[in-house]
Amino acid sequence: MDDIPLSALAEGVPFAPPERYSFPGAEETRMKDDSATVTKWMSELDSAKRREKTYRKGGRRILDIYNGEQDQTIAFNILFSNTETLLPALYSATPRPIVSRRYKDEDPLGKATSLAAERMLTYLLDTNVDGYETFDESVRSATLDALLPGRGVTGVKYDAEIDADTSYVGSELVCTDTKKWDRVLFAYAQKWSKVGWVAYEEFIDKTEAERLFGAEITAKITFTRDADLDRSQDDPDSDERDRGEKKTACIYQIWDKDGGRKVRYVSPQYPHGYLKVEDDPLGLTGFFNCPKPLRFIEKSNDLEVTALYSVYENQACELNKITLRINRIVDAIKARGVYDAELGDDLATLMAADDNALVPADKSSSLAAEKGLGNAIWFMPIEQLVSVLMQLYEARERCKQVIYEITGISDILRGASKASETATAQNIKAQWGSLRLKRLQREVQRYARDLMRIMVEVAALKFSEDTWAKTTGLPYLTEIQSQQLMQVMQAAQMSGQPPDPQMQQAIKQPTWGQVLGLLKDDLQRSYKIDMETNSTVEPEAVEDQKNMSDMMMAVGQFLNGVGPLVAQGVMPFQVAQSLLLAITKQFRFGSEIEDLIKDMQPPPPPKEEGDGGMQMQMEHAKMQMEQARMQMEGQIAQATEQRLQQADAAKHQREMQAEQARLQLEREKMQMMLQIELAKLEATKQATLSTLQAERHTEQMKAQMQQETELRKAEIQRETQLAMSQMKVSAIGAEA
Repeated sequence: MDDIPLSALAEGVPFAPPERYSFPGAEETRMKDDSATVTKWMSELDSAKRREKTYRKGGRRILDIYNGEQDQTIAFNILFSNTETLLPALYSATPRPIVSRRYKDEDPLGKATSLAAERMLTYLLDTNVDGYETFDESVRSATLDALLPGRGVTGVKYDAEIDADTSYVGSELVCTDTKKWDRVLFAYAQKWSKVGWVAYEEFIDKTEAERLFGAEITAKITFTRDADLDRSQDDPDSDERDRGEKKTACIYQIWDKDGGRKVRYVSPQYPHGYLKVEDDPLGLTGFFNCPKPLRFIEKSNDLEVTALYSVYENQACELNKITLRINRIVDAIKARGVYDAELGDDLATLMAADDNALVPADKSSSLAAEKGLGNAIWFMPIEQLVSVLMQLYEARERCKQVIYEITGISDILRGASKASETATAQNIKAQWGSLRLKRLQREVQRYARDLMRIMVEVAALKFSEDTWAKTTGLPYLTEIQSQQLMQVMQAAQMSGQPPDPQMQQAIKQPTWGQVLGLLKDDLQRSYKIDMETNSTVEPEAVEDQKNMSDMMMAVGQFLNGVGPLVAQGVMPFQVAQSLLLAITKQFRFGSEIEDLIKDMQPPPPPKEEGDGGMQMQMEHAKMQMEQARMQMEGQIAQATEQRLQQADAAKHQREMQAEQARLQLEREKMQMMLQIELAKLEATKQATLSTLQAERHTEQMKAQMQQETELRKAEIQRETQLAMSQMKVSAIGAEA
């Protein structure tokens, strides 16, 4: 079906079979070949699933632990603690794109292209359009997936509002799209550059299928409510069962790089052939719409995924065992004992009495009281349990330290330290802890940079010149505007009018066609443009301030040293200007004042007016140099202040959020502890009352039995006396 027109597939229009099927039985042969093609792809997809069966099963188990869904066996959720510590250490702020000329030479087109690409990326990274995922959300989700299941994947997509009648593009957007970690499949390869295809698993309803594939093909797709229940045979309790009454079908979008750079759509519910085949939709250098997946455990010549939790899972299980024993021993440590039953209600009254209260003893308990209450009451010894509890607490801390050594999370990174530690020891911990995390931080930076490169490449290939001009706000001319301006200038020149300086300046600047042409050319773009990101950890305000301060110092020293030489004519102005440009280009913010340096004018030549005139000219030149230096310092200071204010505001907001989260956590913890203590007190109270009630009932039964015994004895005595009296009467009667 590669030869079928895409328009026919999209609209469901009947099409003629290729010539190779123009023989009797051609339609049946074509259907068999198409069915065999789908069978081949489904076999490839099943093989990819089998290769990652262990990874997917382990990933779901790890997510259950992180989400607290295995609270019966996970007494100490060290996975949640480590993840919440590593996530902000690896990604905590949206990175700032840095696009610059690869070589610091005079290249107006390269400079204009760098500025346009940087502004476009700044807009795309900060755009928050309803219905679309932000760049920050995508990278954060990918980082979390890499920390938990082991792999994060993010796609890039292009969306535009196009009028079907006039082909007018109303609005255009390049955005990111997070892919679910267990719904991405890859061809077998040992390196990312050798991956032949990437497939995304999606579940769509009938309406979406008609929009994508047309009504004729959709009518042959089988839609069911349980289309996605068999996607994981090792996950029978998948929450995908609770999808409601909506019927869906499983669709695979396959980006086939080795098969002619095409995007193919297949479905197990449509065995008749491809649902749709598209030519390369984005035209990217690497073809795939996603960068190399984000992983934190790298392997040599192996794309197999390993979760970070699996590295210290044995120690985590040991930690859970120790915590479970601690909980059992804590439950066993209770104030329990037995007392002499003859104390009666006196003990219950004594236990309920207030401070400094004296309770009178009952006469029935006087015998026990003679021996002293200490001899009448015995409490269960808990000293051995407390000793074991202390040993378990120490064992748990040692187990946690082993986990921290494996993962590279020191107590300094967790915000905890000991008062007995010196500042040098804490600095060493922070330094080595940072070294352990720098590789992971660089991997997140690499992932964010690759996403940016794909986004700017898609924007260059898909966006119109008008969209680039509106988005970036740069005063470059389009090709049509440039031609019109050239015609106006030629007409003015023919009429004898002097050229307009503004028009001449506009003509000298690169056009949007030249800028986008450079961005679209893979080789030229890689030769002239370098695209990086500053950091994904924290806005580096301190580093920015230091760079600006260093540049101000370098410029100031240069002007103070070279200015008099230029004023005296010893050094040509062009040489000093070139040296100053070479100095400023070495700094990150040098491009912001590069145009100002180029616009500097040389001082007037010295006149033969004696020493006084020479001195005045030198003073005048020095004043001009000083004014230029002060102007540049003012701009640099203003830019520094703005960046520092933005960094301080972002830092203050994060601190407020962290403090609120900490306070909320403390409140929840205190409420939980209070509820536990209240429950324990209530249980103890009920148990004590039940015991006292049982003992009181026993005493009452004993007293009742004793009373019945006494009554029975008295009755027996009366019966005995009556019987003896009757016997005496009988004896007297016999004698008479």
